Amino acid sequence: MNATCSRNSQSLKPPAFVRLGLFTLAAGALTAAGCAALMPGGAHRSPAFQTGNAPEPTVSTTVLSCVSSALRPGAGDNLTAQFNALSRASMAAAPVPLPRSAESVLCNTIAASDAFHAWRETTPAPSAVATIRELAQATGAKAIAIPVMRLYARCEQDTKTVRDASGAPIATIQEGTQTCRMDRTKDVGLFLFAEDGMILYRATRRVGMTSREDPEPDMNEVLANIPATFTATATSARAGAGSAAPAANMAPAGSGFVPAAAPAAPAAPQGAGPTDPKIDSAIHDVNPKAPDDCKKFVKAICRSASIPDTSRLQMCAGYVTTVNQLVQQQKAQSAEACKGLLKSAPAN
Repeated sequence: MNATCSRNSQSLKPPAFVRLGLFTLAAGALTAAGCAALMPGGAHRSPAFQTGNAPEPTVSTTVLSCVSSALRPGAGDNLTAQFNALSRASMAAAPVPLPRSAESVLCNTIAASDAFHAWRETTPAPSAVATIRELAQATGAKAIAIPVMRLYARCEQDTKTVRDASGAPIATIQEGTQTCRMDRTKDVGLFLFAEDGMILYRATRRVGMTSREDPEPDMNEVLANIPATFTATATSARAGAGSAAPAANMAPAGSGFVPAAAPAAPAAPQGAGPTDPKIDSAIHDVNPKAPDDCKKFVKAICRSASIPDTSRLQMCAGYVTTVNQLVQQQKAQSAEACKGLLKSAPAN
């Protein structure tokens, strides 16, 4: 690889449509630099670790799965399980489960999108160093291997078609929300650390840059030829090779890691009747410049007896938002649309 391509590989970032608080990369940047055939990733040793294997004992962890917050809970679980299975086959020792506190730190430091494929060695963030050291102390390891995966989201703006009482479309407005699904672009890698937190070795690949979307070949590639001999610690042996998924929220014994508490169950929704002051407040949020027909429509829908009290306030607020967007986007033309909406309002 020439020097120009090597430098460019450090700045590879997800596409512009990715929404994860990440940066963007124009698709033609590599072509302009003369590196059209370059694929992100590859294997790289630290200058201080040019030959041989990592210090022993070396332990592996469960997959560090960094998933876009824009995706629904559970998105990527199948890919994580797939990578965990391949990792156990490649690093023949029961993995040490990563607690959530460690996942949060490492996803935002060594596995951050603009650092994932970095070629030149950089000093990990202090929080990452502290996390690696604590895990090493808890397991008695001299080196730790962490398989890592980053999943991105593709998000599109939601729209709504406003229809009159006959069902004929009147206008199309933006909802102010997005629908997100998993993007085909994914990052997979293997990071090898010394007990003091220094990165000894990394191998990474970006999935989805070609017509092939199956990540398994890329997963196997980053797990091949790892410069380490793996050992099962007492902690990882208790976890068991088949327990990676259930143990994901367990902390290694004596590690000092505190797993995140399970989220509390949401409180039962409280009802709001047609004359509830909260409904009056929601109706009051209608744009003062809205045509009278739209204001009448909101009052009718918010006070309708056909709407359950448990969902009345939420639905009322949604209709207020829709009307305000309609007025903002259609301006003078919104009067006609408001007439159609009023005709479709339920009778109380």
